[in-house]
Amino acid sequence: MRNVILISLDTLRASSMSCYGHKNLTTPHLDRLTSNAALFETCISPHIPTHPAHTTMLTGKDVLTHQIITQGGSLNLDLSIKTIAELLNEVGYSTVAADNLGRWFNRGFAEEHYQGCRWETKYRNARKAEAVNNTAMKMIDLAVAQNQPFFAFLHYWDPHTPYLPPLPFERMFYTGDECDPNNRSMDPVYDCEPFKYYFMQWMCKPDSSDPDNIQKKRLWTDIHYVNSQYDASIAYMDACLSTLFQYLENQRILEDTLLIITADHGEELDEHQLWYDHHGLYRTNCHVPLIVHCPDAIQPQRLNGIVTLKDIVPTILDYTGKSDLIEREKIEGKSLRTIIESNSHQGTTGAVYLTECGWMKKRGWQTSSWKLILETGDTPEVYNTPDIELYNLDDDPEEFYNLAEDSPQKVKELKAEMEDFLVQRLANTGLPDPTIQQDITMRRLGNKELAAPRNLNS
Repeated sequence: MRNVILISLDTLRASSMSCYGHKNLTTPHLDRLTSNAALFETCISPHIPTHPAHTTMLTGKDVLTHQIITQGGSLNLDLSIKTIAELLNEVGYSTVAADNLGRWFNRGFAEEHYQGCRWETKYRNARKAEAVNNTAMKMIDLAVAQNQPFFAFLHYWDPHTPYLPPLPFERMFYTGDECDPNNRSMDPVYDCEPFKYYFMQWMCKPDSSDPDNIQKKRLWTDIHYVNSQYDASIAYMDACLSTLFQYLENQRILEDTLLIITADHGEELDEHQLWYDHHGLYRTNCHVPLIVHCPDAIQPQRLNGIVTLKDIVPTILDYTGKSDLIEREKIEGKSLRTIIESNSHQGTTGAVYLTECGWMKKRGWQTSSWKLILETGDTPEVYNTPDIELYNLDDDPEEFYNLAEDSPQKVKELKAEMEDFLVQRLANTGLPDPTIQQDITMRRLGNKELAAPRNLNS
C-alpha cells in the first residue's frame, strides 16, 4: 500500500501562487514540485471557512451530509461519518498529524501521533511554518518506524492573518514606506466595523525600543504593503516547505508517496471591500490550489475542468488500493485518478453548490461560466453586500461586475438549478438544510471583546 501525505495550506488562494500565474514569485519551491505533478487549474472549496472546508476535504462529503457549516460552532461531526485518517487506520495504516484544528479532526490518530502547533502571538513571530516542519518531520519519523504504510496530515497556517512574515521576507515584494502619512489608501480598511480593532492590533509598526507600547505604534497606511505581506507570508511558507521536501527526498519517501497539496479556502484582500479575511463566496476564497504528486504513478500535467475538495478522499482511497471504501462509506466526491491517467480536462462536476456561514450567510451555485450568490437573510447589514449576485466567469473571472439586475433570466435559471439540487440532496440525506437551521458564529462587529466565535469551546 502506498504512503500518503496530505498538506493543507490554510488561507492560500490559488491566484496568489506563481505556479497559478501570480505576478510575484511567491511559490518557487512549489512551482518546482508542480513541474513533476498534476496541477488542477480549477479546484473549488465549496464550503467556507476553515471548519466546513476541512470537514469536506477529510470526509469526501458535502455540507448537506456532514452538517458542519459554521466556524467554531457547537455541532460536532457525527461519529458515523469517517475521516480519511479513520478509514486508512482501519485498513492498516499508521496515521500521524501536525495540525492546528483539534476537535473531530483528531479522529483516526493515536494520541501520541497527533500533535498541534501553537500559534505564536509576538509581533513578527506570529507564523509558525518552521514549527510545523519540526513537528511534521518528527511525526513522519514516528510513522516510518511503525513499518506500516502511513498517512500524514500536515496543516500550515502562514498565509492566515495576521500577515507578519519574518525578515527577509517582509520586504520581499515592497520597497515603499508603509506608514507614509500622506497615503490614505488604508482608510476604508480601518473604517470596516467588523474588523477594525483586529486590524489595528497588527497592521502597525511598533517602536523598536518599546514594541508593546500601543501609543507608540504607527499604523500602516499603504494598502499595497498589506497585500505584499500576504504574498510574503506565502513565500516564507514556501521556503519552509522546501525544507520539508528535502527531508522527504533524503528519507527516500517522496518518490513513491502520494503527496496532495491543497488549501481549505483562499483570502479576500482588497477586491470586494471585505478586507483581509475569508468571507464572501468569490473566486478569491473558493478557488484553491490542488497539486497531486507521485512520480512513480503520475505524469506532469495541468488539467482544466472543475474539481472540488470532495474529490480528495476518493482519490486517496483509489491510489491506495482501497477504492471499495468509496462505495461502502458513500463518499460523494469522485476520484481524480481516471482524469489524471487520461489527461482529461472534463473535471468531476459541471456545477458546484457553495455555502458560507461564518461572518456572512450565503449560498451559491457555480458552473464553468456563471456564478450565482444568494443572501439567506442573516448576514449583518454592516457588510452591505447585495442580496443577489450574478457573475459571468468567462468575461469577468475576478467577479467585479454584478449582472443580477441586467440578466434576470439567467438568475432564474441558475436559481432553479440550485433549488433542484437542494431538493434532491435533502431528500437523499433526510437531514435539515444547515444553512437554514444554523446561525453564523462569528460576531466581531466593532467590539474587540467579541473577537472569538460563540460556542468555540462547546
